[in-house]
Amino acid sequence: MQPKIPKLKSRYIPVHSNTYCISSEIHWWKKSSPFIYPNVLINLLSYNKEQIDNLRSNSEEELFLLTDSGGFQVISGTCNINWEESLLKQIELGASKIFSLDTPPVKLVPGTLNQFKRMTDIETKRIIKKNFEIACKQSQYLKEKYPEEFKKFCYVAQSITKSDLDYNINLIKEYCGGIDNYINFFPGGIVYTTKTSDLLMITIAARHAYENFIKKGIYVHYLGMGSFNRMICLIRNEISTFDSSSILQATRANMFVNPINLNSYLQISGNDLSGLTKQFCICPVCSKINYHELVKNNELTMIGRHGMAHNLWHLLSINVFLDAIPKKNYTQMVLENFKVNEDVKRCLEFCDYADKNVFEIAYEKYKHFLKKDETKQNTLF
Repeated sequence: MQPKIPKLKSRYIPVHSNTYCISSEIHWWKKSSPFIYPNVLINLLSYNKEQIDNLRSNSEEELFLLTDSGGFQVISGTCNINWEESLLKQIELGASKIFSLDTPPVKLVPGTLNQFKRMTDIETKRIIKKNFEIACKQSQYLKEKYPEEFKKFCYVAQSITKSDLDYNINLIKEYCGGIDNYINFFPGGIVYTTKTSDLLMITIAARHAYENFIKKGIYVHYLGMGSFNRMICLIRNEISTFDSSSILQATRANMFVNPINLNSYLQISGNDLSGLTKQFCICPVCSKINYHELVKNNELTMIGRHGMAHNLWHLLSINVFLDAIPKKNYTQMVLENFKVNEDVKRCLEFCDYADKNVFEIAYEKYKHFLKKDETKQNTLF
């Protein structure tokens, strides 16, 4: 019998990419996979119904499938999808949650194809309001024409700062009559996405989601937030699910999660496979694969592809471990078991302080640690 990932709280949704996951052996939900994990996020515009039906037919269990809304591709100039087409495409693919069409508050850097810079505060709030108004149109459309799909519908709340997060809440109050009435418009939940690399800001946003939605039993997904340090902070704040393309590092850059130091990566190449010997890594993937044979047979691309499953196994193992920690012991257990930097420690301190006080007081105490972030963002897929 194949080992299965324990069903504690399966928060981590790995990104599946046609570019990097073209081998059928990289479908971690298949019966032939070294382990079964039936959760995946895909690019809305990179798959058709036939491909998704094929993925589902090979799944050991019911597949929890998420997609993006297509909004990022619109601003990058790679498509021209509108809000109705976005909904119909998600419905066609059978998405487990349906996301509102959102425009990220970023601008394409002149002369580039996939680098973006932040907008001003005024521009950001204009985009957020436009996104919300479109989401309300989509909500009414689904309610009238696709009542069953409407139950899955989620608003995608873009933000850069806490002010943006609060602005989203103000729009919910204005258009929906308050958070208590939110699920009448967006019964599937809400999606947070924060255009920053500042871990403290991400943690503040996660806490914002916890205080406003998680506590009320509303599903929260966090887009593109599955790195090790971010995972620690998102699980601490009980975010329902979050996705990440981190596992793709195995094929993008031959970067493999280090089995003896899970918050670091090993650089693997055909000339140095020492990090992937059966004695070094006993995960279900590496236990069955002879990487030296792959090199001998000139199947070098398969090293990275199997490495994706290796990365996923270890990230899920961390997820399961973190989810099992009682909140009162969370910070202590993380510090005792992992080598984390000062940023992670500060974020955990913020969460502990917010537990003892209220969120707004905690924010006022820690906001001066926030960094000025001018990070340029590359496309996810």
